Amino acid sequence: MRILNEQEKRDSLNEILIELSKSQDILKESKDRVAFFIRLESIYYNNNEEKFRHYYSDIFSTLTLIDGDSSIGSLDILAQNIQTIKEGYIPKNNDEDGKIIDISKEIVKLYDHTNLDIARINYTKTMTNETMSELTKTKLLVTKLEKNVQESEVLLKELSKQTIENLKQLSEDIQKKQEDMQKEYITILGIFAAIVLAFTGGIVFSSSVLENIDKPSIYRITLIAFIIGLIFFDLIWLLIDFIRDLNGKVLGKKWILVFVNFILIGGILGVCFSFQFGWFLPI
Repeated sequence: MRILNEQEKRDSLNEILIELSKSQDILKESKDRVAFFIRLESIYYNNNEEKFRHYYSDIFSTLTLIDGDSSIGSLDILAQNIQTIKEGYIPKNNDEDGKIIDISKEIVKLYDHTNLDIARINYTKTMTNETMSELTKTKLLVTKLEKNVQESEVLLKELSKQTIENLKQLSEDIQKKQEDMQKEYITILGIFAAIVLAFTGGIVFSSSVLENIDKPSIYRITLIAFIIGLIFFDLIWLLIDFIRDLNGKVLGKKWILVFVNFILIGGILGVCFSFQFGWFLPI
């Protein structure tokens, strides 16, 4: 058995780990297991010097390489095959001096360190996957929250807009009602003023006519009565027309104004003609 130098032993051990990670059937045959036992003995055993001690860094880097590329092998397969080697190794071979080659302790250490690093890598992957899963959930939650915030902002703007519009409409309605109430007050006052003016004017007119009925000039009394009647009627009509216009109503029955004015003006002209031609003589 050729004695390997340290670097060759390190490279050879890494190759063995990679080979053991490729297939579950690689140690199925007894001759295959024996071949791996011999290779491991050539790495660890040295009859003249202290036995070889593998490097933790070499094992970790090799396992990381296997885990990073599925075409190379599988850590689960490697763990199974390493356990098979540990359980199946029995010292049988002799060295050049006839001593039994026993690397049982070294194989147990290799098994222990390999499984430890596999467990560490799997734990790291699990934690990484859980972290990525939580990050994904958090991202989805943040996205959902952002969407809810946007929808809330839109809804708030719409509600604010509706509230402002409702307030404006309410203000306009109140203002319109106030204007309508003012118009109603003015209408009531106007009607009351028209009634008062009509009655007052009628009473004054009647009193004036009755007081002067015994005067010698019937033409003057009649003429004044027609003129005062025309003025009062037109004033009352203008007041009523103003009230109608204030309430937005169309003036109706204009024929009454024309008819009454026609009669009164006709009476004024009749009195003038009567006085001119002396149709009525004082009694």
